[in-house]
Amino acid sequence: MPKPNSSRPSLLLVDDTPANIEILVDLLKEDYDLTVATRGAQALQICAKVKHLDLVLLDVMMPEMDGYAVCRALRADPATRDLPVVFLTTKNEVEDVVKGFEIGANDYVSKPFHPAELRARVRTHTMLRAQQAEIAEKNTELKEMLHIVCHDVANHFSVVNMSLELFAARPEMGVQRFLPRMTAASRNGIALTGLVRDLRRAEDKPLPVGPVALSPAIREALLIAEGRLQDKQLVVSVEGPEVAVLAEPCAFINSVLGNVISNAAKFSHPGGSIEISTRLEEGMACITIRDHGVGMPPEVLAQLFDLSKGHSRTGTAGERGTGFGMPLMKKFITLFGGRVEVATWEKDTHPAEHGTMFSLWLKVA
Repeated sequence: MPKPNSSRPSLLLVDDTPANIEILVDLLKEDYDLTVATRGAQALQICAKVKHLDLVLLDVMMPEMDGYAVCRALRADPATRDLPVVFLTTKNEVEDVVKGFEIGANDYVSKPFHPAELRARVRTHTMLRAQQAEIAEKNTELKEMLHIVCHDVANHFSVVNMSLELFAARPEMGVQRFLPRMTAASRNGIALTGLVRDLRRAEDKPLPVGPVALSPAIREALLIAEGRLQDKQLVVSVEGPEVAVLAEPCAFINSVLGNVISNAAKFSHPGGSIEISTRLEEGMACITIRDHGVGMPPEVLAQLFDLSKGHSRTGTAGERGTGFGMPLMKKFITLFGGRVEVATWEKDTHPAEHGTMFSLWLKVA
């Protein structure tokens, strides 16, 4: 079976003749992880079970289920639809070759084959497979970047919009009352677009991190969230030593602290409290952000950091979200070399301790 963590391409060799299998194994074992099947049905079972295969070398003339039938079945299954298949067979008439390609084969090698030619064809198809996987990964990264822009920049527009609405409703408060939070939202919104641009430009390099003073970063994140906190009359306490952590400041303020504070406010009851504290432990800083809101059920916690789910719950005041805040928060914490821990208690099961606590562990600068 292919090794789960192997960096070598994985091949499935399908042939009902043991001598042919032996030749293929001797030819390819130095460069590839090999799995063997001697029947068509067995090959399909392997393809269904093995999570990572890069190529199938498939004999055509086999009893019970020939190679054509195997290829048709692979192409009919969404899980194996794109798995490269190379027919390796003595059936090399023009009509045989055409039939193979019509069914969905990627290549056709006639027996007896030249070893160097077969190795070259296998190498070409496994390289193409790797390139396709890389393109798919890049597309996923692009989608994540789009989520960053849409989610976090939208938060800043919301801050500006709420401030303008409050000023329009109560002009006697004066524009100066709203300028600090609007300025912070504008500053961080611009910084976010720059961060995404820099990430794309340096996509093959690690995210640059440096010392970020924790107290000013928390103050900036709270200033951006000020409107939401005031709407629910939430009391926020901050305590802990002055410390600098290793992070990228824009992502840390907006996509990490901003998302966790926003989440705490969203699920807090009006008039509640949020505690932010820091402690030092074995060269790490642990920032905890705890609310006393509704908590979260186990099924939500299990999918909290899964970007593909994009599931959002409604807040205690009907707040809506995209569901991407927590996955992006964890993504950046991981890029900073840290980790995230979550503890949650539902009111129905823990009436005295209901709420959620995020613990963000980062290296001390």
